[in-house]
Amino acid sequence: MPTPCGGWTSGPPICRSQFAPAGLPNPAGSQRTWQSAASFCDLLSIILSSPLHSPLLAWRRSVMTVLKRLFRYLAPYWKQLIVTATLLILLTVFELLPPLFQKQIIDEVIGTGDLSRLGVLIAGLVGVYALIQAANSGDLYIRHALGERFMFDLRVRLYAYLQRLSLSFFERTSTGELMSRVTNDINALEHFVTHGASFMAIDLMRLIGTAIILFFLEWRLALLVLIPVPILAVGMRWFNTRIRPVYRQVRDRLGDINARLQDNLAGIRVIQAFGREDATLERFAAESQRYYEARVQGIRYWSSFFPAMYFIASLGSVLVLGVGAVMVVRGQLSLGSMVAFLSYVVSFYDPIRRLTEIDNVFQEAIAAGERIFELLDEVPEIEDAPDAVALPRLRGEVHFHNVHFRYDATSVGQACPEPSRRAAPKVLHDVEFHIAPGEVVALVGPSGAGKTSIANLLCRFYDPIHGQITVDGYDLRRVQIKSLRRQIAVVLQDTFLFNTTVRENLLYGKPDASEEEMIAAARAAHAHDFITALPQGYDTEIGERGVKLSGGQKQRLALARAILADPRILILDEATSSVDAEAEYLIQQALEEVLKGRTALVIAHRLSTIRNADKIIALEGGRIREIGDHRQLLSRGGLYSQLYRRQLELAMSGAQET
Repeated sequence: MPTPCGGWTSGPPICRSQFAPAGLPNPAGSQRTWQSAASFCDLLSIILSSPLHSPLLAWRRSVMTVLKRLFRYLAPYWKQLIVTATLLILLTVFELLPPLFQKQIIDEVIGTGDLSRLGVLIAGLVGVYALIQAANSGDLYIRHALGERFMFDLRVRLYAYLQRLSLSFFERTSTGELMSRVTNDINALEHFVTHGASFMAIDLMRLIGTAIILFFLEWRLALLVLIPVPILAVGMRWFNTRIRPVYRQVRDRLGDINARLQDNLAGIRVIQAFGREDATLERFAAESQRYYEARVQGIRYWSSFFPAMYFIASLGSVLVLGVGAVMVVRGQLSLGSMVAFLSYVVSFYDPIRRLTEIDNVFQEAIAAGERIFELLDEVPEIEDAPDAVALPRLRGEVHFHNVHFRYDATSVGQACPEPSRRAAPKVLHDVEFHIAPGEVVALVGPSGAGKTSIANLLCRFYDPIHGQITVDGYDLRRVQIKSLRRQIAVVLQDTFLFNTTVRENLLYGKPDASEEEMIAAARAAHAHDFITALPQGYDTEIGERGVKLSGGQKQRLALARAILADPRILILDEATSSVDAEAEYLIQQALEEVLKGRTALVIAHRLSTIRNADKIIALEGGRIREIGDHRQLLSRGGLYSQLYRRQLELAMSGAQET
């Protein structure tokens, strides 16, 4: 699929300048060097199999697609790959030499009784084994270092791309599933690059080299060695077409387990509070059972396939041994040649056996590669237009022009930018309002009225299906997203804090803020006092999602973070909902100072907190019912008046009971 930097399917990989962290190698820079990789893959596909039926053809295309894209990501490491390939070639040549030394010792030393050459042959054999170990040592180091670097590069690149994806993608995709792809699937690819690919290369070279030597030693016996090969090739094709879907299912089931585990651990308080440990254990066990069944299905295939392949290869060895023995007895073949030939027969069949085992790693890597590239093929629904401009410092004017919006029917939270998609109920209908620079505007209404959707549209987490949203006259679709969001700060009702210190959470709003600026923001949010009372003050670790803080403390910390960012537009999604009355009063007083000169959009459920707003927009069913200030709306006796009086009655009833 196309991206701003080129096609993921047929073009160069993601551009480092836009999406990858600085310092990482850029595959696009080595594209010309590796153009031959695609031709190699095409040739390999012809050699390995032919399109006898559609499942096999689909398998070939999928494998070649993954391999071609994998070559592109390996392109920056071409120097290391050349060194590794050279060492593998040398290693293959060296490993083919010992049987020739054995032949010489048997025929020219043992057979003749002449010991004069024994020392030279033994020294040569020792030297060959030393060269084998030297080449093997260098190959191991370079290959594993390359694998680790490749895994680092791909994982960081994948994470960088994930951050470009739209909010709707994360709302329809579980966190555990994404974690499985970023960790487990990349590990599977790394294992293939480090072990599978190199073993395949060395075994293929050993296979070819051994075949040449076998024909050189005795071509008639060499023909016997080849008899089992067609049977092994047909068996490999049968195995590949059946095992690949199984391994894809295994990767998917592992993602399901990670998703379930992440969900359960995040909600452990709720699970324990409701005593649902047994029920969640049953669901987790069910996910694990499906993973187990997929694994067992794969084990069932290769546990029957590999022994059968070994048996067929063994028949070839037995055939050679029988015919060779007859030839030695008749004087048609020397004993040394027979011993060397049998050693090479083992060397010929061993790579075939290992290739069937390596195919296990290969199929897992292909399944993992498909899942990784599926993420990289995901097209962001919300991204900068080609002619997008960077916003200057905003005054804070906001205008919604006849805005209509719906979420995709396939999942809650996924935007539907095109009317042609499967119809889903609109959450906003013909929304039209204007916010002047510096105004504080409150959104009120029952649940599902569309308040949060308006805030999401203003941040451009989604685009409307009809209408236009402008800030200072700029259409949001024509501005750079980062330049917009850098001038908007959001304090959510469900506060999110990172698992780090208070200081780092505050500086997330402005990384280069001074100590004085940070403390001033904390004071403005009335958070400084409780922060300094913590064990390490601003350097206190607050735990995952701020678990070590109370609800009110977390919201004040989030408010301080937003204040420190110095936004031109501030969105408060019921930012004072989890604080007591005294803290709420203090925050309201602080906000009056903080909001001076800034535009604010306040989503309110407790209507007593927005009486001083410049404008109140009452929503119901995704439509604006009325707009005005507190007094105006109360006097009209409409929706706002009903909501306000209802809350007032509930508050008075609660006070009387107390």
